[in-house]
Amino acid sequence: MSKSAAGGAHSLALKSDGTVWAWGQNTNGQLGDGTTTQRTTPVKISALNSVIAIAAGASHSLALTSDGAVYAWGQNTNGQLGDGTATQRTVPVKVANLSGITAICAGSALT
Repeated sequence: MSKSAAGGAHSLALKSDGTVWAWGQNTNGQLGDGTTTQRTTPVKISALNSVIAIAAGASHSLALTSDGAVYAWGQNTNGQLGDGTATQRTVPVKVANLSGITAICAGSALT
């Protein structure tokens, strides 16, 4: 399982207690701290617990929890957050219609 991840210009770390920490560029809310403020030091994503894996795309992030649920946040122009919208999210939202997931991966689209 992923214990660290790097996106286009942001980073994520998963601690042994199941918490997720993020830092770097946050233009699209990809740090998940409820803001779009760039962070030069790690901030805890308070909305997440019991995380077992993380992934970072160019401007969005994903987390997998121990119960098999997936959470996503950040840029959502192409629906990459899986919440049925194209709305940017600055805090994690549960991905709809998924359960029993065992692995996650985030991609990037360059245009």
